[in-house]
Amino acid sequence: MIDSFTLQALVISTLVIFSILSSKLFFRFGFPILLIFLTFGMLAGTDGPGGIDFSDYSLAQSIGIFALIYILFLGGLESEWDSLKDFLAVGIRLSIFGTILTALILGVLIHLLFPVLGFMESFLLGSIVSATDAASVFNIFKTGSSDLPIHLKKIIEFESGSNDAVGVLLTTIFMNLITADASFSGFQFFRFFVMQVLVGMMMGYSMGILILYLMNSVKLGYDGLYLVFITASVPFIYAVTTVFQGNGFLAVYIAGIIVGRNKFIHKKSIFRFLNGYVWILQIGMFLCFGLLVYPTRMANIWVPGLLIGVLLILLARPLAVFISLFRVNLPIKEKLFISWVGLRGASPIILATFPIAQGLVWGDLLFHIVFFVVLVSLLIQGSLIPRVAQWLGILKVDPDRKIYRPTDFDNIEFPGMTLQELIVPYNSSVVDKALFEIKLPDQSHILLIARGEQFLIPSGNTQVKGGDVVWVLAKDDVMPIIGKIFMSIA
Repeated sequence: MIDSFTLQALVISTLVIFSILSSKLFFRFGFPILLIFLTFGMLAGTDGPGGIDFSDYSLAQSIGIFALIYILFLGGLESEWDSLKDFLAVGIRLSIFGTILTALILGVLIHLLFPVLGFMESFLLGSIVSATDAASVFNIFKTGSSDLPIHLKKIIEFESGSNDAVGVLLTTIFMNLITADASFSGFQFFRFFVMQVLVGMMMGYSMGILILYLMNSVKLGYDGLYLVFITASVPFIYAVTTVFQGNGFLAVYIAGIIVGRNKFIHKKSIFRFLNGYVWILQIGMFLCFGLLVYPTRMANIWVPGLLIGVLLILLARPLAVFISLFRVNLPIKEKLFISWVGLRGASPIILATFPIAQGLVWGDLLFHIVFFVVLVSLLIQGSLIPRVAQWLGILKVDPDRKIYRPTDFDNIEFPGMTLQELIVPYNSSVVDKALFEIKLPDQSHILLIARGEQFLIPSGNTQVKGGDVVWVLAKDDVMPIIGKIFMSIA
């Protein structure tokens, strides 16, 4: 007799493993990986072949929020602030004005097409799907589209990581208007928004600084405790910010940016750990959301769901982007691409559980429509991102990314030193020279040379050849000098 825990462990682990293995096949055909997990969740649910009975929207909401805060924190960690700061105003415009305009434009279109939904219900539905989804955007940029201009990627990532506050605000406003909560005045809504954004930003910045200080100052007895500390810090930031009426999603994203742009102990190992941990959370979250859906109900709403999804992709989102970026010095093709990469995913589904938890009459219908819109967004927008980028002519190969990049090296004993890989160009001035002839700066060492399938431990007489991969250990301040020496043309 199999006990319930063993049976649940078997079913859940089998579902996760099968989803992961299947995602490799589907990704080859251009399907976003997260869409695969949603689909398998639906198949495993009550209406699907799996028959798993799961209808706890509150639990799903908690799982989604817990996963999303780690996704946002990791997105902040991996953001490249230097490439974003010049375009920060663009990201803020998209995050605030773009999200509001998307909700209002889509709300009007929904009401015109489906007058059975009142104005408030239509605007509520538009608000729920107004914010782009960080989980989907970060995932797409990790698994593809790596040759996009770096500033364009960072603008889109910043928007998706920071516009949840606006989406939550809009959803809250229209939910209270529908329930005729007279206690919420216009001033209180404005105060709520200001508190959400300002407190979220201040808490994110201060908590990021505090984490950095503690990570670099407190000597923990075991290396693994640093991983535990950073992992526990993320929900702590979210919870404390929420208690002080700030937006926890915005706070963890900003804290991630602050932490990620500075050096701290075990940085590389923490990045590796969080990457794997976030994958587990994403898989669990999307499988859980899929379990909530009844495919038989989807059959009744696929026409409005498809129409709303198409209107969002082709009309509401582009209009919102071009209006919010009016007079912004970006090429039209980049604005078009930003319009296209307005992916919907976990964030709208989490917000779609709010009306059900509030007991709204249209709650279940809105949830299934939102879920269908997310499927349309991931299937159409997500799968066509590389093709759209290629069609618009914005793909850009960064030569530095292939020639000069950091090696996965966690430096603890020698702070201030970095291990780098350097690919020697065939026309470099150092080709056919012995290492002792190359005047490298002090505090730099050539540790290893890879030539074809051979690995050479170099000596002073070792000659450098074009195409060699050279591992250099050097002080951070002299590494650019070494790069120029090897990149100089004969």
